[in-house]
Amino acid sequence: MPAHDREAAQARAVLLRVLDGFDAELADVEARVARLGSPAAAVSRTLAAAGIRDAWRAAPDPTDLFLDPTPVGWFTAQLAQARACLPAGPGEGFGPDASGRYTAPCLFDPHHAPAEVSALWQPSPQLLPRPVPCCAEDAARLAAGQPPRAREFATERGPRPLWACGDRIQVFWLLGHFTLAGWERLAAVLAHTALASPLNYVMTHQWSDDHD
Repeated sequence: MPAHDREAAQARAVLLRVLDGFDAELADVEARVARLGSPAAAVSRTLAAAGIRDAWRAAPDPTDLFLDPTPVGWFTAQLAQARACLPAGPGEGFGPDASGRYTAPCLFDPHHAPAEVSALWQPSPQLLPRPVPCCAEDAARLAAGQPPRAREFATERGPRPLWACGDRIQVFWLLGHFTLAGWERLAAVLAHTALASPLNYVMTHQWSDDHD
């Protein structure tokens, strides 16, 4: 097999594993919505997310998402809004407070409990520690010197945590999950990680244009 074809096949295989992860995310939120009484607004948001997922699954070439990963951001934004419609309880509570502000999701995995605490986190031994909004469980793990329970993505080098990925797909995934809580702290929290450069590019040139 020519090198170009081999690289294309590897990229396709990686993307299909990433899409399988998105399917699992959707299924998890759908199960939460059903378990918490199926509020109409939450059901509507999960249906919208499913429609976005179905569209990229039906595309002739799913690797087009590497060229334009915007739908990934719309997909996770729908999931974030679905969870914000759920009643507060264990692991939930993403709706607005009395001032109208939304609680941020945990940076390490937006499907953890809300990020109600800040903890000191060092992405790698080469980088300086920085405060990061996260769930109480990950904060306790960091305080004990343990790594957080981070969401991992399929890559050509094997599974990697979010901050060790360098594709715009992960950037749009992250921005969608933070669409309600705001993105103000993301650049500082992820500074000098592999995700920092594509995050800066998307926030400056692409995602902001899509929201104008």
